[in-house]
Amino acid sequence: DKITPSLDVEKMNLSVDNTNKLLGLDLKDKDIKLLIEKMGHIYKEGVVEIPSWRVDVLHEVDLIEDIAIAYGYDKFEPIIPEISTIGREDSDAIIKRKISEILVSCGLLEISNYHLTRKQDQFTKMGVPEKQEKGFIEVEESKTEFSILRKDLTHYALKIISENNDAEYPQKLFEIGRVFELKNSEIIESEKLCIAFTPGNFTDVKQILDYLERTMDIKFDVRAKDLGGHYIDGRSAEIYFDGKIIGSIGEVHPKILKNWKIKMPVALLEIELKEIFGRFS
Repeated sequence: DKITPSLDVEKMNLSVDNTNKLLGLDLKDKDIKLLIEKMGHIYKEGVVEIPSWRVDVLHEVDLIEDIAIAYGYDKFEPIIPEISTIGREDSDAIIKRKISEILVSCGLLEISNYHLTRKQDQFTKMGVPEKQEKGFIEVEESKTEFSILRKDLTHYALKIISENNDAEYPQKLFEIGRVFELKNSEIIESEKLCIAFTPGNFTDVKQILDYLERTMDIKFDVRAKDLGGHYIDGRSAEIYFDGKIIGSIGEVHPKILKNWKIKMPVALLEIELKEIFGRFS
């Protein structure tokens, strides 16, 4: 038989050092005993017996809060920290916000997707052979199909388009987000920008890139190259910034569009933002 509700007393450790550190006081063990027992607990040698009716006490911090209440909030004296700092927006966040504002002004709609994705979406639907599926980070014992961290934003852009086939065209989307890759047993995180146009072609997306560089007073170098993969040969290129490859641009191959059940042509762009951040830092 089970007796409910349970009236058993729960015991929890309470550190004098932690209490003084959080409250900024210099309480002794006897002081803590006096204060904590005012709140209905029993204290002995660093262990608190919590009455069964105090279901709100889940952590040592809750006990320290009780001590603060018993001590009296009106007795605490505010102290100005010895180190004074001035808060400001992160420089990378400023650049990302500026890019977003520029793209929104061009009529693009911003999207935001999960960091987790499916192998089927990341690889299979993007035409990546199983033997080339590498460099991804998998979640152990995932409860859903979303079991790996995304390596790019491109496949998520196609996923959004595929799920909105009945929405009004044209669809002009962009996302600024974090991607993850495993290199030499090290997890590499980076921020990327992805732009997708449907119906759209190489020129449509290239014009947005041109406008972005003029508005931000930076220079991209677009070099035509058959990249294969999910791009159409002859309709793709690499994007350089300060002499470094930062991404690609091109039109999506019909076989990839078929995988996603997309009936309209799609043009994509995806670039890393690290070098751009560095320019303005």
